[in-house]
Amino acid sequence: MSRIYRLLFILLMAAISGCVLKYDEPVTPDQTAAPTPAFTVPEPSTVYVEIRGSEFRPLEMNVVEGTTVKWRNFDSAQHAIMVDNVSSPPFGNREVWSFKFNKTGSYMYNCSIYPWMKNGIIVVK
Repeated sequence: MSRIYRLLFILLMAAISGCVLKYDEPVTPDQTAAPTPAFTVPEPSTVYVEIRGSEFRPLEMNVVEGTTVKWRNFDSAQHAIMVDNVSSPPFGNREVWSFKFNKTGSYMYNCSIYPWMKNGIIVVK
């Protein structure tokens, strides 16, 4: 009976020894992995940008022509969006302002009340 226990012990140790992390091997990141793309909208629709903590979320997005972007304010402070030489009126908590992107290009937008708040939208065909 002790032979069986010895054999099981040896087999168990052999199995466990193959599952141990070797600390002397360097860990390198996978250089072939592509970076995560920005938020992408594949067809014209309505998408939302949230304003929270004086930041726009998502940070960047790609949309197609004809997409309407709606900015929804979740801050207690008022914000006013400036995009493509169009400015929204100031809007408060839980209020929304929208803009339809009809031409391809890269658009920067910001809050005209808090000019450090900036972001971008890329419009493709």
